[in-house]
Amino acid sequence: MKTAFCMKMFDLATVVLFICLDHTYGSAGNEWAYDGEKGPDHWHLDFPHCGGVRQSPVSIKTDEVIVDSEWLVPFTLKGYDKIQNLTMQLGNNGHTVQVDLMIRGEPVSITGGGLKNVYAAQQFHFHWGKEDQRGSEHDIDGIYFPMEMHIVHYNMKYNNFTEALNKEDGLAVLGFFFEVGRYNHRFDRIIKHFSEISYRDLRTQIETFALRDLLPENLDGYYRYYGSLTTPPCYESVIWSIFYQTIQISEDQLDQFRHKVHENYANETNRDISDDYRPPQCLNRRKIHSSKPVVSIGNVGKNNQTGRTSGSATQISVTLITSLIFLMKLLFIFFW
Repeated sequence: MKTAFCMKMFDLATVVLFICLDHTYGSAGNEWAYDGEKGPDHWHLDFPHCGGVRQSPVSIKTDEVIVDSEWLVPFTLKGYDKIQNLTMQLGNNGHTVQVDLMIRGEPVSITGGGLKNVYAAQQFHFHWGKEDQRGSEHDIDGIYFPMEMHIVHYNMKYNNFTEALNKEDGLAVLGFFFEVGRYNHRFDRIIKHFSEISYRDLRTQIETFALRDLLPENLDGYYRYYGSLTTPPCYESVIWSIFYQTIQISEDQLDQFRHKVHENYANETNRDISDDYRPPQCLNRRKIHSSKPVVSIGNVGKNNQTGRTSGSATQISVTLITSLIFLMKLLFIFFW
């Protein structure tokens, strides 16, 4: 049913795109939200690209992923471990908490990972839910995470981020899932400034730290697909890399995201930014690849891997136990 629906939407979206070719996409001033009349179901009315056929986020089904380790080699992170010539500005834009990277001199960048060019880091931001069972934009086999972080890079063959924003190969985004676990003091360098950006359009400069400090240790395992920005104007310009290994963060730290930053201005009624995620979009004819086989043992996050929950592994275990019990009964009857 869902596949048929997606194919119908694919055909409809193709027609809509042709109709909209003569439109001027100067819609940067249009308002949007995560619910109500300005929510995701209506974004395409003001932002035509949001009705495209290569939209993000998507649901990742691990049994349909194509493994290609020859293409999807490990990333090379350049400048991720340095703080020289780097300034960080934390801001609340009414939709998320975002850290803009202002770099003087050699950029913080990524290569490898199946990318054909060098991509420079521009900013990183977060999507989170009011409850632990939701918040991430992407999901793995229907499992959602309480928060997801995106590090946005632009293709350096273009002059700047703005020029690259709507190009097919313009952006590369690294996505990371969070799981509730130990207290992660490294994120305190962001969270402790939330009182300074409680309301929309507030910004503050924060002490610079190495971007690598925020990331999980193992970056070799990741999913790859081609998609879009997950917020308006939804340009289909993103090469997505979603990593297997999760980042741990405590419940108390998540609550700071949920209660300390608001989508409203200071003189308005407080409304938390929580649940700032777009629902999954139709995959249409796209394929999702991975850099290595998906190892899925136990619960989500065990051994810091997303994978599946207990799914097929549990089913196999139950089958083995049942078979062993049956065999023991036969042996007991035979020797008795």
